[in-house]
Amino acid sequence: MHIYSNFYIIGIDPGSNTGVAIFELSSIDMSILSISTHTVILNNMINGTDVLLERNIVLSKICSYLYDTYIPKAVAVEAAFLNSRFPKAVMQLSQYTTTIDQTFYNKDNFIKILRYPPKYVKKYIGGGGNADKDGMLLATRNIPELLNNIDLNRLTEHEIDAIAIGYVSITELRRYPHILMSF
Repeated sequence: MHIYSNFYIIGIDPGSNTGVAIFELSSIDMSILSISTHTVILNNMINGTDVLLERNIVLSKICSYLYDTYIPKAVAVEAAFLNSRFPKAVMQLSQYTTTIDQTFYNKDNFIKILRYPPKYVKKYIGGGGNADKDGMLLATRNIPELLNNIDLNRLTEHEIDAIAIGYVSITELRRYPHILMSF
């Protein structure tokens, strides 16, 4: 009889088009057993006049569903950042990341919420700090562990980013597994 069970890590690329990547990992060696992804177009799920509020409510419900379904040990989220071409976007992104953090924390105040700046993720994955969507697809294609678990060619750029964010957290947790056990 095995006393070990698999566990989940979720990567999230927040935005009006939110990318989600769910990684099932082996509790023995943290190898990736499966990856599933989704792109959630928040505008398709609202119908009122307070667009940002409704998007955040929908995002919170999605995060609640993800927690209740997978009970993840950690959630990796792209950190809010200032893009000089779209300076107002940081306010919206900050609200999305806060909604994600707060929802998961309210579900489980011991869950690990790991935040990564986009340039760090892009550089770590091998796409260079300024990689665009094609650069990120190319970089993730160079990681056999990802290729063995999902067809990257069929995914949106948001799903690719969520995979990259989740994968960075997995490699960090492999190096420092005590993070999952710390309070």
